[in-house]
Amino acid sequence: MKNRCSAALKRKILARWRVLSARGMSIEEAAAEIGVDAADLRTWSRDTAGGPLLVEVQIDEGPSSAHNLVVVLRHGVRVEGLSIADVATLARFLS
Repeated sequence: MKNRCSAALKRKILARWRVLSARGMSIEEAAAEIGVDAADLRTWSRDTAGGPLLVEVQIDEGPSSAHNLVVVLRHGVRVEGLSIADVATLARFLS
């Protein structure tokens, strides 16, 4: 499957793997659930381990509040209730 997967599909597969991994699922079990080869999943996760911390986001046009921002980090960690200044501080700390 390595050569047939687009970069976008690999990102989606890796995002799903992170969720399953956080729930305690082994890479072999996750690969079977996702429908990919475990060796491919292992390679892709290693290839992106040092990837960028900040990634492209989509802005929701919902109600805004000065302290209502949410940041989702790699591996699904969520930080809620942030201001713009808090997000800037977090980005500096994590970079």
